[in-house]
Amino acid sequence: MGVRGRWVVGLMLPPALLLGVTACSSPGEQAQDAPTAVVVNDADCLSSQVLTDLGLVAAGATSDTGTPHADAPDAGRVPDDFLPVSVVVCAPGGTLQDSSGTWVALTASRREGDLDPLVAALRRPSAQRGGTCSSASVTAPSLWLVDALGRAVRPVWPTDRCGSPQEAVSVALEALEETDSEQYPVRLVIPAEPTAQR
Repeated sequence: MGVRGRWVVGLMLPPALLLGVTACSSPGEQAQDAPTAVVVNDADCLSSQVLTDLGLVAAGATSDTGTPHADAPDAGRVPDDFLPVSVVVCAPGGTLQDSSGTWVALTASRREGDLDPLVAALRRPSAQRGGTCSSASVTAPSLWLVDALGRAVRPVWPTDRCGSPQEAVSVALEALEETDSEQYPVRLVIPAEPTAQR
Protein backbone atom coordinates (compact mmCIF):
# COMPACT_ATOMS: atom_id res chain seq x y z
CA MET A 1 0.00 0.00 0.00
CA GLY A 2 2.92 2.51 0.15
CA VAL A 3 2.30 6.16 0.92
CA ARG A 4 1.07 7.99 -2.18
CA GLY A 5 3.60 10.35 -3.71
CA ARG A 6 1.26 13.32 -4.00
CA TRP A 7 0.84 13.65 -0.26
CA VAL A 8 3.27 15.60 1.87
CA VAL A 9 3.37 14.34 5.41
CA GLY A 10 2.95 17.19 7.88
CA LEU A 11 3.39 17.47 11.61
CA MET A 12 2.27 14.41 13.52
CA LEU A 13 -0.71 14.93 15.76
CA PRO A 14 -0.45 13.55 19.30
CA PRO A 15 -2.49 10.41 20.00
CA ALA A 16 -6.04 11.12 21.04
CA LEU A 17 -6.00 11.40 24.79
CA LEU A 18 -8.83 11.55 27.23
CA LEU A 19 -7.17 13.69 29.86
CA GLY A 20 -8.18 14.33 33.39
CA VAL A 21 -9.03 12.46 36.52
CA THR A 22 -11.75 9.91 35.97
CA ALA A 23 -13.61 7.98 38.59
CA CYS A 24 -14.19 4.34 37.72
CA SER A 25 -17.49 2.64 38.40
CA SER A 26 -18.23 0.96 41.65
CA PRO A 27 -16.40 -2.32 42.33
CA GLY A 28 -19.65 -4.23 42.00
CA GLU A 29 -20.12 -3.33 38.34
CA GLN A 30 -19.15 -6.22 36.07
CA ALA A 31 -17.91 -5.69 32.51
CA GLN A 32 -20.49 -6.87 30.03
CA ASP A 33 -19.45 -9.66 27.67
CA ALA A 34 -19.27 -8.32 24.13
CA PRO A 35 -21.35 -10.04 21.44
CA THR A 36 -19.51 -12.13 18.86
CA ALA A 37 -17.97 -9.99 16.10
CA VAL A 38 -19.64 -10.10 12.68
CA VAL A 39 -17.53 -11.40 9.77
CA VAL A 40 -17.50 -9.01 6.77
CA ASN A 41 -15.97 -9.21 3.30
CA ASP A 42 -12.95 -6.98 3.98
CA ALA A 43 -11.33 -4.59 6.45
CA ASP A 44 -12.07 -0.88 6.04
CA CYS A 45 -10.30 1.72 8.17
CA LEU A 46 -12.30 4.54 6.53
CA SER A 47 -15.78 3.41 7.57
CA SER A 48 -17.60 6.07 9.58
CA GLN A 49 -17.75 3.83 12.66
CA VAL A 50 -13.97 3.39 12.73
CA LEU A 51 -13.32 7.10 12.15
CA THR A 52 -15.75 7.97 14.96
CA ASP A 53 -14.14 5.46 17.34
CA LEU A 54 -10.75 7.08 16.67
CA GLY A 55 -12.11 10.61 17.19
CA LEU A 56 -11.25 11.66 13.63
CA VAL A 57 -14.84 12.63 12.78
CA ALA A 58 -17.81 13.48 14.96
CA ALA A 59 -20.42 10.81 15.59
CA GLY A 60 -22.82 10.63 12.64
CA ALA A 61 -20.50 12.66 10.39
CA THR A 62 -18.62 11.43 7.34
CA SER A 63 -15.12 12.09 6.07
CA ASP A 64 -14.46 14.86 3.52
CA THR A 65 -12.99 12.53 0.90
CA GLY A 66 -16.31 12.08 -0.87
CA THR A 67 -15.78 8.33 -1.29
CA PRO A 68 -18.58 6.31 0.30
CA HIS A 69 -17.59 3.43 2.57
CA ALA A 70 -19.71 0.58 3.84
CA ASP A 71 -20.80 0.65 7.45
CA ALA A 72 -18.59 -1.37 9.77
CA PRO A 73 -20.18 -3.70 12.33
CA ASP A 74 -19.73 -3.04 16.02
CA ALA A 75 -16.55 -4.46 17.53
CA GLY A 76 -17.11 -7.79 19.24
CA ARG A 77 -15.60 -10.98 20.58
CA VAL A 78 -13.39 -12.91 18.11
CA PRO A 79 -15.45 -15.88 16.80
CA ASP A 80 -14.07 -19.23 17.95
CA ASP A 81 -13.86 -20.54 14.37
CA PHE A 82 -12.23 -17.41 12.86
CA LEU A 83 -8.56 -17.99 11.93
CA PRO A 84 -6.78 -14.69 11.20
CA VAL A 85 -3.56 -14.51 9.21
CA SER A 86 -3.00 -10.75 9.56
CA VAL A 87 -4.23 -7.71 11.45
CA VAL A 88 -5.00 -4.25 10.08
CA VAL A 89 -4.33 -1.44 12.55
CA CYS A 90 -6.27 1.81 11.99
CA ALA A 91 -4.83 4.78 13.90
CA PRO A 92 -4.69 8.59 13.73
CA GLY A 93 -1.92 9.47 11.27
CA GLY A 94 -1.00 13.11 11.73
CA THR A 95 -1.65 15.46 8.82
CA LEU A 96 -1.32 15.39 5.05
CA GLN A 97 -1.11 18.27 2.59
CA ASP A 98 -2.23 18.57 -1.01
CA SER A 99 -3.54 21.29 -3.33
CA SER A 100 -6.79 21.45 -1.29
CA GLY A 101 -4.97 22.21 1.98
CA THR A 102 -4.12 20.35 5.17
CA TRP A 103 -5.99 17.20 6.14
CA VAL A 104 -6.30 15.16 9.31
CA ALA A 105 -5.05 11.73 8.27
CA LEU A 106 -5.47 8.10 9.19
CA THR A 107 -2.75 5.45 8.97
CA ALA A 108 -3.71 1.91 8.03
CA SER A 109 -0.98 -0.67 8.60
CA ARG A 110 -0.99 -4.43 8.07
CA ARG A 111 0.93 -6.70 10.44
CA GLU A 112 1.70 -10.39 10.13
CA GLY A 113 3.38 -13.12 12.15
CA ASP A 114 2.25 -15.38 14.97
CA LEU A 115 -1.22 -14.01 15.73
CA ASP A 116 -2.02 -16.53 18.48
CA PRO A 117 -0.81 -14.25 21.33
CA LEU A 118 -2.82 -11.33 19.89
CA VAL A 119 -6.00 -13.36 19.54
CA ALA A 120 -5.53 -14.75 23.06
CA ALA A 121 -5.10 -11.21 24.43
CA LEU A 122 -8.20 -10.00 22.56
CA ARG A 123 -10.25 -12.88 23.94
CA ARG A 124 -9.41 -11.96 27.54
CA PRO A 125 -12.34 -10.49 29.47
CA SER A 126 -12.33 -6.86 30.46
CA ALA A 127 -11.41 -6.30 34.09
CA GLN A 128 -14.05 -5.51 36.66
CA ARG A 129 -14.37 -1.75 36.98
CA GLY A 130 -13.50 -0.20 40.33
CA GLY A 131 -11.25 2.12 42.25
CA THR A 132 -10.13 5.66 41.47
CA CYS A 133 -8.29 6.26 38.20
CA SER A 134 -6.09 9.33 38.06
CA SER A 135 -3.94 8.62 35.01
CA ALA A 136 -4.68 9.72 31.44
CA SER A 137 -6.52 7.19 29.30
CA VAL A 138 -5.29 6.58 25.74
CA THR A 139 -7.71 5.81 22.92
CA ALA A 140 -6.70 2.47 21.41
CA PRO A 141 -6.27 1.97 17.65
CA SER A 142 -9.12 0.23 15.87
CA LEU A 143 -8.27 -3.29 14.73
CA TRP A 144 -9.42 -5.68 12.00
CA LEU A 145 -8.43 -9.34 12.05
CA VAL A 146 -8.22 -10.74 8.50
CA ASP A 147 -8.36 -14.41 7.45
CA ALA A 148 -6.81 -16.15 4.43
CA LEU A 149 -9.88 -15.35 2.29
CA GLY A 150 -9.68 -11.62 3.07
CA ARG A 151 -12.71 -11.69 5.35
CA ALA A 152 -12.44 -9.54 8.47
CA VAL A 153 -13.80 -9.01 11.98
CA ARG A 154 -13.54 -6.00 14.30
CA PRO A 155 -12.39 -7.33 17.68
CA VAL A 156 -13.24 -5.48 20.86
CA TRP A 157 -10.14 -4.38 22.81
CA PRO A 158 -10.52 -5.58 26.44
CA THR A 159 -10.12 -2.89 29.09
CA ASP A 160 -8.56 -2.66 32.53
CA ARG A 161 -10.35 -1.68 35.75
CA CYS A 162 -10.43 1.98 34.66
CA GLY A 163 -11.70 1.31 31.15
CA SER A 164 -8.30 1.81 29.48
CA PRO A 165 -7.11 -0.65 26.79
CA GLN A 166 -5.36 -3.68 28.28
CA GLU A 167 -1.61 -3.59 27.65
CA ALA A 168 -1.42 -7.28 26.67
CA VAL A 169 -2.97 -6.44 23.28
CA SER A 170 -0.41 -3.68 22.63
CA VAL A 171 2.45 -6.03 23.54
CA ALA A 172 1.14 -8.70 21.14
CA LEU A 173 0.75 -6.12 18.35
CA GLU A 174 4.31 -4.86 18.81
CA ALA A 175 5.64 -8.41 18.34
CA LEU A 176 4.16 -8.60 14.83
CA GLU A 177 5.93 -7.44 11.65
CA GLU A 178 4.50 -4.48 9.76
CA THR A 179 4.28 -5.46 6.10
CA ASP A 180 2.37 -2.52 4.65
CA SER A 181 1.32 1.01 5.61
CA GLU A 182 -0.61 3.83 3.97
CA GLN A 183 -1.95 7.22 5.02
CA TYR A 184 -5.38 8.49 3.97
CA PRO A 185 -6.86 12.00 4.16
CA VAL A 186 -9.96 12.10 6.34
CA ARG A 187 -11.01 15.67 7.14
CA LEU A 188 -9.88 18.99 5.65
CA VAL A 189 -8.85 21.26 8.54
CA ILE A 190 -6.95 24.11 6.78
CA PRO A 191 -8.14 24.88 3.25
CA ALA A 192 -5.49 26.09 0.82
CA GLU A 193 -5.48 29.79 0.13
CA PRO A 194 -6.96 30.63 -3.28
CA THR A 195 -4.39 31.35 -5.97
CA ALA A 196 -4.27 34.96 -7.10
CA GLN A 197 -5.79 35.46 -10.59
CA ARG A 198 -3.63 37.27 -13.13
